[in-house]
Amino acid sequence: MSRYRLQDNDWKISGQRYARGDLRDAMDVRQLRCFIAVAEELHFGRAAERLGLAPPALSRQISTLEEELGCVLLTRTTRQVALTRAGLIMLEEAKGILGRMDHASRAVREASLASGKVLRIGAIDAASSSFVPEALVAFRERYPGVEIKFVEAMTAALVQMLEVGKLDLALTRPPRKPTDCAFEVLRVERPIVVLHENHPLAARDSLTIQDLIGEPFVVPSKRIRPFAYDLVMAYFESVGAVPNVTIEATEKPAMMSAVAAGLGMALAPDWVSRLSFPGVTMRRLRGAMLDPPPPGALVGIAWRPQQKLSCRDDFLAILRESVTLIDEGHVLPFAIPLTKLKRTARLVGSSVGGPL
Repeated sequence: MSRYRLQDNDWKISGQRYARGDLRDAMDVRQLRCFIAVAEELHFGRAAERLGLAPPALSRQISTLEEELGCVLLTRTTRQVALTRAGLIMLEEAKGILGRMDHASRAVREASLASGKVLRIGAIDAASSSFVPEALVAFRERYPGVEIKFVEAMTAALVQMLEVGKLDLALTRPPRKPTDCAFEVLRVERPIVVLHENHPLAARDSLTIQDLIGEPFVVPSKRIRPFAYDLVMAYFESVGAVPNVTIEATEKPAMMSAVAAGLGMALAPDWVSRLSFPGVTMRRLRGAMLDPPPPGALVGIAWRPQQKLSCRDDFLAILRESVTLIDEGHVLPFAIPLTKLKRTARLVGSSVGGPL
């Protein structure tokens, strides 16, 4: 029978004994996070998406961990992934190890930040390319003594960084899984059509979804950018159609390059109109406001309310002042009450948008 237990001076997993130092060398934090993701999802594709890794890279991490521990943690078939008895115990222990490490790391960081003025901000591209620069300028003018550290990533990674104390706030889509972070909607993005400058439809001032039916389409990668992919599908589904997908692109530059090459057209959020791409033109999309707006159209602020940090609260106030907030009357795609802020909504510990 597989066993995984702590003794006075060593660990024992599936009959193989490790001294404490040996076990520490046998696995690292990244491997533990990878194992926990696969163990919870029981699906390598979903776990890879959750971690922002390619499935082959994730599989190698798990295989390396099993080889170093000398036991099988997961059984895999073409149809399912299951935990072994050793894997079940490893899951419980790994969560405990990472929980204690995250708690210690967060406590140390917060103690350090309390004695200095540092604000750590994360943002998705939709925020960093639109309203964040203006907010940062305003914040710098009002609070010149605060050092700002900035990182750009996707929503899942930013929320994880918030949860472990590596960020003080993040500009993201609504979290897709339950979280202790608070989330406040700032704005709803409007879609635009991106097409080749010589495309016949470029002669029009604006377009409808019906105009796009049957046209070759470049869409965001479903695995890498599920929010954006689902949003494109929702616009077409609203008129009972599906896009004629020819290419999936992981990033905006790749999507624009495909459009510039004449390989198809695309839908993009309105902030993309601020950018310039040779050979590409953009047109307003009429009658495409979905009600309720899906998570992929929402941009907001996420933070840990239990963390007390005055400079973060000051930046939150500036964001609320500078951003066009969500229009009154929209029913948000999650069951929550409106806060006292008339045109914002807040989410604490709720799940939005379904499973990853």
